[in-house]
Amino acid sequence: MSRLTMLLVPPEVRRVARRRGVTKRRVADELHTFVEVKPSPGRWKVAAHITTCVTLTVLTLSLIFGPKMGLLGLTGTFLCTVSVRRTWRHRVTILASMTLAYALALTIGVSVAGNALLTTLALTAIAGVSVLLYHALVGDPPGPVFLTIGPAIGTYLPTTGVSGSTFVLAASLGAVMSSVLSLALQRPFRHTPEDEAVEDAQEACDEYFATDPDGDFVETGRLRDAAYGSIFNAAWAVALAAGRRNRNPHLRDLTAQVRKMHIAVVQRTAATRLPDADIAVPTMLQARYLGRPPRRYLLEWGLSRSSLPSLIARRAALAVLATCVIAYALGVSHPYWAVMTTALLVSLNGDRLSLTHRAGHRFVGTVVGVGLFFLVSLAGPTDWWVIVIALVCVFLLQWSVVSNYALGSMFITPMALLVASVGSSHAPTTELMLDRVFETTLSCAICVVILWAFARRLPIRLVRRQFRRSLRALQRVLVLMADGQQDSDRGVAARRDLVFEQLEADHVLAMAATDLPHTLGTWDEVEASLNSTSYVTLAACWTADPLKLLDAEAMSARLTRLIHDLPPISTQVVDSTTVATGLDEVLAVGLARRS
Repeated sequence: MSRLTMLLVPPEVRRVARRRGVTKRRVADELHTFVEVKPSPGRWKVAAHITTCVTLTVLTLSLIFGPKMGLLGLTGTFLCTVSVRRTWRHRVTILASMTLAYALALTIGVSVAGNALLTTLALTAIAGVSVLLYHALVGDPPGPVFLTIGPAIGTYLPTTGVSGSTFVLAASLGAVMSSVLSLALQRPFRHTPEDEAVEDAQEACDEYFATDPDGDFVETGRLRDAAYGSIFNAAWAVALAAGRRNRNPHLRDLTAQVRKMHIAVVQRTAATRLPDADIAVPTMLQARYLGRPPRRYLLEWGLSRSSLPSLIARRAALAVLATCVIAYALGVSHPYWAVMTTALLVSLNGDRLSLTHRAGHRFVGTVVGVGLFFLVSLAGPTDWWVIVIALVCVFLLQWSVVSNYALGSMFITPMALLVASVGSSHAPTTELMLDRVFETTLSCAICVVILWAFARRLPIRLVRRQFRRSLRALQRVLVLMADGQQDSDRGVAARRDLVFEQLEADHVLAMAATDLPHTLGTWDEVEASLNSTSYVTLAACWTADPLKLLDAEAMSARLTRLIHDLPPISTQVVDSTTVATGLDEVLAVGLARRS
């Protein structure tokens, strides 16, 4: 825009024009994201692994109990997709817990079948509790969706003539057998997750070390944060794989590699802000430091109303409740289809925009999938051919779902429609197809409305609460350091918790800023200042004499004043620049001892 135009056009008009330009670019970007097929190298291996587990399970059940039983068991086999990137030892615990929870949820589902009120209450409670506990303790994709999908199917099939006990048995056996098979197939490659975690950490550290210490402060800080975070995750993965007694030579090598990276990052961080510091890293102390808080710590925060898991759980429960009420009020033919779609859309940990994309993908994929089902139905396949087609869909689903969810949804629909016709008389094909499209559309619409209407400004509260927790964690470390207790059990736990809370703050801010970019976009300043202050403090803890380098008592006093002056946590925005400046002053007070 020329200077003359700027003089002639009123400021209000120029602002509207800029907003329109930004809006057009944003719409174009979102459309590109919607249709983008992302590369997913190596995904076929995961798809092959899952398909093998599902195939062996379904065929075994079909050969022993008949093909109808095999298809009913298919609904439980997808539990083997949970936490595929976790270490083998940890997956054993996760899958065992998920299987027990799944069997319990199925039992509840079939016990309320035929009663709309009890079904609504049961599915709402199952969705809320399972989402809350899963995201507080695990958090991996695909999430706890199967704990809602299974009982949702269980509330319907008994009303069509399928025995509830038969369904519970088939689905539970499917879950148990597929999980055991998945663990058995993973066993020979059981160290792959921790190997990959250590490789990722090494790459992040190499990027950090390649930067100029006197170069771009923001970029250097970002790479430092990524290095610390990846080391934290790698150390946790190796510790889970090794257990309390690390007797495996390979895992010992990985442990040594992670500790070496950690020391190098500490030295680099200290060199930039604490020159000439004498780094002293006791091996046993480092082993206790690099880890994740215990389950009790995670549960206490997850159960808080101000936590991200709590937000996701409330949103999921509300969406399932609304879906059940509207579906039963409209008298739809297959209310469980709508509940299944809702669970798949809102049980995940994601921002509203990405979940809205997911709803659109689900609708498009369902429409195409209905067409595929129609073509299959023209051939009139027998039960065994139905099993073959369903297993092919499993592979195609797992292969494509990461690249674009619409592609994956294309293959979910034929499976769902095939299972819906098992063991009972069903509506004509055309009616079944129309029901599927209508109920999926209904669910997608409900989810989008709830995503954008439910607690629109709550991300602000989440960010402020999470950053307040990080400030409190930093405060505990400083108080213990001032008392010379940074190497005590309490001190080590406080240092571990500080790293964890910082990583959570980064995650929450990234998600919330996507929801409210204009409102929370400037919080990057707070994140940068908090991370800089925290990592310098942690680096000082690994030196021979931390109090010689940092005035921890003065830092603690200044930080206490900063926390005290912050307004009560609410959905109101605070001045992020003021908070960032206050954190910079906290670090400056501590470094003043060196001058």
